[in-house]
Amino acid sequence: MNELPLFECPCITDDDVAWVCELLRLPENAFSGADGNDPRMEILKSNETLDIEACPGSGKTTLLVAKLAILARKWTDPHRGICVLSHTNVARREIEQRLGNTAEGERLLSYPHFVGTIHGFVNEFLAIPWLRSLGYPVNFIDNERCEQHRRRLLNRIQFRALGNYVNRREDSGKHNVVSKWCVVSSAFDVLKEDNQSEFKDDTKPAARQLMALAERTVRDGYHRYDEMFMWAHDLLDQVPEVQDAIRGRFPLLFIDEVQDNSESQSVLLFRLFMDGNNPVVRQRLGDSNQAIYLNAYQTVGATTDKFPDACIKKDIPNSHRFGMQIAHIADPLALAPQNLVGCGPSSRIIRSDLKNRHAIFLFNDQTIEQVMNVYADYLLMVFSKEDLREGIFTAVGGVHRPGGDDHLPRSVGQYWKEYDHELTAAEPRPKSFLQYLRTGYKLVNSSGEAHHLVEKVADGLLRLASLSNPSAGLCNRRRKHRYVLELLADNPDAIATYRDLIMFLAVERSVPSMDDWTNKWSDAIVYLAEAICGVPPDPTIAKEFLEWELPDQLDHESISSLQRGNIFRYPAVNPQVQIRMGSIHSVKGETHTATLVMETYYYEHHLAKLKPWLLGKNWGKGKEGNRIISSLKQHYVAMTRPSHLLCLAMREDTFSLDELNQLKSITWKVARVIQEGPVWL
Repeated sequence: MNELPLFECPCITDDDVAWVCELLRLPENAFSGADGNDPRMEILKSNETLDIEACPGSGKTTLLVAKLAILARKWTDPHRGICVLSHTNVARREIEQRLGNTAEGERLLSYPHFVGTIHGFVNEFLAIPWLRSLGYPVNFIDNERCEQHRRRLLNRIQFRALGNYVNRREDSGKHNVVSKWCVVSSAFDVLKEDNQSEFKDDTKPAARQLMALAERTVRDGYHRYDEMFMWAHDLLDQVPEVQDAIRGRFPLLFIDEVQDNSESQSVLLFRLFMDGNNPVVRQRLGDSNQAIYLNAYQTVGATTDKFPDACIKKDIPNSHRFGMQIAHIADPLALAPQNLVGCGPSSRIIRSDLKNRHAIFLFNDQTIEQVMNVYADYLLMVFSKEDLREGIFTAVGGVHRPGGDDHLPRSVGQYWKEYDHELTAAEPRPKSFLQYLRTGYKLVNSSGEAHHLVEKVADGLLRLASLSNPSAGLCNRRRKHRYVLELLADNPDAIATYRDLIMFLAVERSVPSMDDWTNKWSDAIVYLAEAICGVPPDPTIAKEFLEWELPDQLDHESISSLQRGNIFRYPAVNPQVQIRMGSIHSVKGETHTATLVMETYYYEHHLAKLKPWLLGKNWGKGKEGNRIISSLKQHYVAMTRPSHLLCLAMREDTFSLDELNQLKSITWKVARVIQEGPVWL
């Protein structure tokens, strides 16, 4: 490999900052602050390795996009690029939305730069090339499809002992044994998700068959998401010079939302970019107090290369989202309080003064369904008509999937019976063509724009084509409909069939009967998928993907109900306020005008357990267990969403009379919810 010249990060000047403020339509002092002491200016100009601890509403995303735009403008190296990684494609979408069709935006989203997810980067540059060089195909990277294939293999004679073991375990209540298996070495050792072995004795027939099953699954081209990290490590073990090649290609690395990195991600990224000699210039951005995406086996997050590193940490404690009252309420819930400084909210759009209006609504089992009415009434009372039209109003809870009828309230749906937890995913990933169609109906009804439905029909078609022939090289293009037309351009019969499909499903919005679907439209979709990818879809895959759903799942009435989109409208006749309901996870990163945080239950009532922090008796993390720590992080996220008004909904038996007086002394307004409305205490 040719020796690359020493990397020098472009310097960012005051003129560059002025240029990007104009490009993003920001005030001249957007990064310096009115007094010139905004810590974001130093970070914006820095070309050193940093860990940036950014509080909610600090303008972290704007800072990152601005910095990337300036760097892209000044970037001259045609073969080395900037690497921007996160858990989702939020950074990529922000670049698309905020930089639009600018030259800087186009440069960032094309070679030699990479902007995408950690998994996407590992797959593209490490795992997939290595697997193919070893002779292993990569047909599917999907936990569910990998599990399904393993279950198909278990029915074969050579895996009988293992199949019998699985049947006994699952029949005895050990649900979904197969879904927990993960290949952890290139020799096909297998562990469960908790890093424990399935068998104590690896010499038993079932244990030997598990390794053989894992190898056969890989040889058939089925892989779990996290297994790709193992193959990336294997590549670095076998071909260590790959590390230098990656560092040479990407000498500047940004990692966004780093607090949500798992240990497996942290270990690999540290090894790839930072360990040993010649590390890259790396800037990590996140908020360790908002790490809410860890699973049951990752309660402590990354322990290797922990964030933030105190030696290179830069704090952004100033929130431009909310004022000091919300800052004082939320800061104690942070595991490591930053002494939040509330520099907001802006009065540019919302002009109502909400000082001393933050409220707690107390309810019991009989009045829980009145809470949303009381909250909506309160919004009508404290906001002007203009603000109600312009504002974003939400109600969120820690648990939003339905539970039992004891320990009320268990979930968000018990505050409003029409709540549908399946409609809250920010990026739903349909598993069938008709689910793509349902998602399209939802988007059309919430936005009023018909092109969403056209795009979802095209997206479903491309999904079947990619499942049918993963090696066809189909791109993840933003405009799916246009892409399908390009792929079918030389096939007039397929173009005509595709236009008929779009006309029927998206333009006319017709709902197919089961007979029409089975005998006409599913065949048309199979024909189009083959025309796109060049091979007939596997009959098993096509049958599963095009399976007919029960009529009541796709009839006109259910399509009409999607218009609600979990939007609570009040009053029912001539509504004056709309409140979006969802989980806390579904609103992370958002800003709302007003947020109601609702009590929910998982082993315990969350807000009730956080009472010492709400009363000001506790501050930050002490010696609490994992469940309390998880609840603190979730509700810190929830309570830092609103710019103007924060409300809580809690059971009335949570507080004593003395505690209610304490709440009122620290600016909370408190009301008891009764059938007729609120009674202010």
